[in-house]
Amino acid sequence: MSKHEMVTERLYIGASPLVKKAAPGFKISRAVRVGDWCITNGQMDIGENARVLNTDDIISQTVSCMRSIYELMARTGFCLSELAQLQVFYHADFIEDEAAFRGMILEEFPECGEALMMITRVPSFATVGHVVEIDAMAIKGPQTCVANEKGVVTGVRRGDWVLASSRVNGDSKDICAGLRTILGELGAGLNDVCRLYVYYPADLTAAEHSDIERALAAAFADMPPAYHAALLPKTSKSDFAVELEVIANSGFGFKKIRLGRATAPSADIDWPFAETLRCGDVIFTSGQFSVDETGAVLHAENIVAQSREVMRRLGKALNKAGADFSDLAKIKTYFEGEADLDNWLDNLNARMESLSDPGPASTGIEGLPPVIEGTLLSVDGIVILDSADND
Repeated sequence: MSKHEMVTERLYIGASPLVKKAAPGFKISRAVRVGDWCITNGQMDIGENARVLNTDDIISQTVSCMRSIYELMARTGFCLSELAQLQVFYHADFIEDEAAFRGMILEEFPECGEALMMITRVPSFATVGHVVEIDAMAIKGPQTCVANEKGVVTGVRRGDWVLASSRVNGDSKDICAGLRTILGELGAGLNDVCRLYVYYPADLTAAEHSDIERALAAAFADMPPAYHAALLPKTSKSDFAVELEVIANSGFGFKKIRLGRATAPSADIDWPFAETLRCGDVIFTSGQFSVDETGAVLHAENIVAQSREVMRRLGKALNKAGADFSDLAKIKTYFEGEADLDNWLDNLNARMESLSDPGPASTGIEGLPPVIEGTLLSVDGIVILDSADND
């Protein structure tokens, strides 16, 4: 462990024996609980020797993933009502109507009715036959949520923590207007945001993409959170120009400490976002890329070397905040690929070289390219330290 004194026991639910049998050196946990937080791995429908179950059946796979999340909540001492967020990554070819898909999940699992459910399309999964992956985050504390006019939950509050999402139209004059409203209804504001995820449809022109980046940089210039972004697959079904997802904290007792500056998507944008933001006992790192100090891409077309470079940079970002890899509760990876199992295994094994055993929960999504051209993957992290670290 890092230099921090352990006072709150961490609970790791390790990888299943089925996965360990197929990959003995696997250092990723199915779920990690520290204090009031529980974060799960991306759940998939797998059997013996990591074989895909219910091949290409998105409904059966979704139900299986959700049951796994329910099991992990129970094993870590959480009630289902304490779920704060579900993120459902689905193969774009298998769902025509996202609203109907969301409705099916909630009909089958009504206990999730007050969780923020992110529905994110992807073009492929590394293992052919997998068509959905779901991860979850639960936080203990007084609970409330807000919904839009269609009844879709757009924001939740769990204790001092607020999670919200907003899909923004291309003609929006204020890119953060919807997000600001949702946060306000939950007693928070843009200045409380600790982590910002951004999903850009790949259909955007370069000029449209750049305009949105500049608008976000301006909106968060005075209170920059950690930042991570990816490109969604091209599709005729896009009904938004960008999707924003945030984790915020409006607790009066927590000072936000920002360290370093996140890698800018281009040299001509004044990029304010923090490389690392610490709020109380939680640390968020921005997405890390295989680039040098000038922004030039390192190890072009070599995903193994880029993976090692990204993890090296992630380790440095953690160290600046007084943490290390052993403190990680979750990493999220977006990487280039198209139904390429070898590519996934190569970058996964390279990333695991840096991790401690049993390791953090992890979600790795193929086909959501990083936003910096020439980079093949990006990785962010969430650290949850022990309560004594704030004394």
